[in-house]
Amino acid sequence: MKPMKLTLLTPIGSWTYDDGDLVVVTTKDGSQGFMRNHLPTIVEVIPGPVRYRIPSSDQGGERWRVMVVSVGYAEVQADEVTVVVNAAEMPDTIDRERAERALKRSLEIYNDPETNDTRRTHARHAIRRAKARIDFHKRYVEQAES
Repeated sequence: MKPMKLTLLTPIGSWTYDDGDLVVVTTKDGSQGFMRNHLPTIVEVIPGPVRYRIPSSDQGGERWRVMVVSVGYAEVQADEVTVVVNAAEMPDTIDRERAERALKRSLEIYNDPETNDTRRTHARHAIRRAKARIDFHKRYVEQAES
């Protein structure tokens, strides 16, 4: 069976994979998965994991390539998913302590009564990104280490 190609585009780089059969992205409606021959569509992507399943020749075996992304969109074609986001990180590059510091700073800004609406909106987005990175680290890095 032909693979489902995944292309991940950010302002600072791009990655292409063509060895999997399922792409799962995080949307405001939850996780959505796409396999070959899916109807063309575009979905909004929110901060969270993008998962790419790679089948294995082992009985029922599979492995997953995972990364955490920020906001953007995914364009789905019959045999390809293109994810366009502001930022993407692989599991080995996420610094949980840095994400926790970013969350703390953003919450302080958001909860400060002196913060204007524009700055509060930016802080709300930063909170979502930091929480997504922390959750991703807990699930895909810490769990893999134990």
